[in-house]
Amino acid sequence: MANQSIAYFAYIVKNSRDLNRREKEVLLFRLKKKTLKKIGRKYKLSYERIRQIEKEALQKFVKKINQLLLFD
Repeated sequence: MANQSIAYFAYIVKNSRDLNRREKEVLLFRLKKKTLKKIGRKYKLSYERIRQIEKEALQKFVKKINQLLLFD
């Protein structure tokens, strides 16, 4: 069941119009259990900045979900 949930979330991330390319990639790397430090090396950013990008992307999802629940 957990693998299906992860696969479904990955599908949503890949097809999201609300996220930019970097936000999508960071979330997908995190789903693959990559560390913030490893992702940071790939983008030449600190792990703290990667954490911030991840947090911003997740907040966009929460905002979108709330909009859909309230207005659809």
